[in-house]
Amino acid sequence: MDKINAQLPELKAVAPHPGRFNLDELKRIATQLPAVRVALMGMPRVHMLETGENEAVLRLAAFVVTGDRRQLPKDEAALAIVESLLVLIPGQRWGVTGTIDAKGVKADNLFSGQVERQGVAMWAVTWEQSIRIGQDVWDGGILPSTVYVSDDVEHFGDEMAYDKVLG
Repeated sequence: MDKINAQLPELKAVAPHPGRFNLDELKRIATQLPAVRVALMGMPRVHMLETGENEAVLRLAAFVVTGDRRQLPKDEAALAIVESLLVLIPGQRWGVTGTIDAKGVKADNLFSGQVERQGVAMWAVTWEQSIRIGQDVWDGGILPSTVYVSDDVEHFGDEMAYDKVLG
């Protein structure tokens, strides 16, 4: 969130949010506008890597909420913030070790009658990002003392079919 704050210093609030918005949540946060609220929406898949770590795919959302201001209507303000996020997020790692570039960035207008009655414009910028969790078996640079390789698939496991390349 520091990078969003640095990119958009005019925002009154950049903060985490526990999930999707409902009308009560919208009323609660509508006191500090314009705002971006970032939420972890889910982890659709986790798979094991060759290193022994797990790669968790995260679905994230940045909810943009704006109200009318004297010289800037709420819809224009929301689009300006969305555009900035669409430039900032792709490829972003947020300074977190083990994080892989953000990808699949898209934006959706969350207009509804209820949102309009609250006097705000609301958009969601969503993306996927992976993070590696767990222990890397190669962490610390430990390499096997001896390495053998073979391209002879018919003699897989046969000691005589392998060549020593390290050790």
